[in-house]
Amino acid sequence: MGAILDLVEKMRSPTGIVVTIAIVAIAFFFVRWVFKDEDGSNQ
Repeated sequence: MGAILDLVEKMRSPTGIVVTIAIVAIAFFFVRWVFKDEDGSNQ
C-alpha cells in the first residue's frame, strides 16, 4: 500500500503528470495494436 501512495505522490508533480499521460497513451496504443492485429488475422 505504501508503494501505491508513493506513486500517487509522484504523479501529483508536473513531471509525474507528464509521465503518467505518456504511460497511459503507450498502453492505449499497444492495446489498440494488439486488438487490430487479432482482427486482421481472423479475416
